[in-house]
Amino acid sequence: MEHVVIIGGIAGGMSAASKLRRLDKTVKISVFEKDEYVSYGACGLPYYISGVTESHEDLLARTVKEFEERDIEVHIHHEVTKVDALNKRVKVKNLQSGEETYVNYDKLLISTGAKPILPPFIPKEASNVHTLKTLNDGIQMRKFYKDERIKKVGIIGGGYIGMELVETMVELGKEVFVIELQNHILPNYDEDMAKIISESLQDRVGIRTGEEVKELKMSEGKVTSIVTDKDSYEVDAVIVNIGIKPNTDFIKELGLDMLENGALIVNSHQETSIQSIYAAGDCATSNHLLLNKPVNIALGTTANKHGRVVADNLAGIPSTFDGILGTNVVKILEWTAAMTGITEKQAEQENLDVEKVVIETNNHASYYPGAENIHIKLVYEKESLKLLGAQLIGKDESIAKRLDVYATAITCGLTTRQIAMLDLCYAPPYATVWDAVQIAANAAK
Repeated sequence: MEHVVIIGGIAGGMSAASKLRRLDKTVKISVFEKDEYVSYGACGLPYYISGVTESHEDLLARTVKEFEERDIEVHIHHEVTKVDALNKRVKVKNLQSGEETYVNYDKLLISTGAKPILPPFIPKEASNVHTLKTLNDGIQMRKFYKDERIKKVGIIGGGYIGMELVETMVELGKEVFVIELQNHILPNYDEDMAKIISESLQDRVGIRTGEEVKELKMSEGKVTSIVTDKDSYEVDAVIVNIGIKPNTDFIKELGLDMLENGALIVNSHQETSIQSIYAAGDCATSNHLLLNKPVNIALGTTANKHGRVVADNLAGIPSTFDGILGTNVVKILEWTAAMTGITEKQAEQENLDVEKVVIETNNHASYYPGAENIHIKLVYEKESLKLLGAQLIGKDESIAKRLDVYATAITCGLTTRQIAMLDLCYAPPYATVWDAVQIAANAAK
């Protein structure tokens, strides 16, 4: 009987385990997860902390028991500390008993995700400093921030998670401010788009951009202030979200091909540079469909797709994952920001000859109640008019789905002219005669 070992029991790992079991009823599947929970929606953690999602159990896709009922062995509180590729075995440590054993495998999937980057100024003994990555992190933070004595919260890092947690803290009635090293929040977006949101939040959220945190001052085991290169801010608690790093340190000695940040470079079958070893999720790369190079963009959508492709190949069904555009969407209070493809900033870095267009238009007919403005920025090839990137900002839920039109268009290689002539739906409550997607495309010359 072939034995498949999976390291990591969240999105990529459990997606692979579930599909592999559906495809092959005979293979032995063993999953090793160092934490307590498996198969949960990590993207929902900010909403659990705020109480919008009532219970952490609502975030669980399947429990350990449910996987075991499907004949998938799941070992929680077990950490794989070493991979012996020559002898096809892994060294596993039981984190509760301390016992270490070797487990043989025929095929191995590494889906260990990523961990928050902790800058050197973070004091390990501080009881009021948090990072958010796992369900246990969320459980601890929900309990901590229920304390009404916690009034002023400083968030270091204005990326996706940092800005989602801004909403969380506002929902909890906290006074919150963000410190971002770059010149604007949401550094993956272009500055002109991100500023639309930051300027509207200034009366409710302190936003400090272009500041570098130098020190966290302590008193009685707690951080009391954040010191930057420009100012000092008193706090009752601190959240650090300056980025993540793939959890691959334990396999550095294997010699697997990696990006500089430790992400495992895989081919279109999700195979690493060592035969019989696959990788999926936040610890693995994907091919960027426009840049045609391996990139490490941590998204739950990508992790689940990785897992399904791995399962196909493990079951003997040739399957490939073509790549990604980095499509994402984030909710920040009443605002929605969404992007796909490359930004103007990325195009400059890649020395691409592009044009841009920025427009502001309505989400639906102005004479129908509730019309909201949508800000759209498109980046496209100068000569061919082929669309390369889109960024949307607005206060309407349709932002997310309109972005999906652009993601589809870029994947299919459409030009702005072709997008403008798409047969999109229209009714006054939902769109204008020329939809916002097409108005922006028509403006691209």
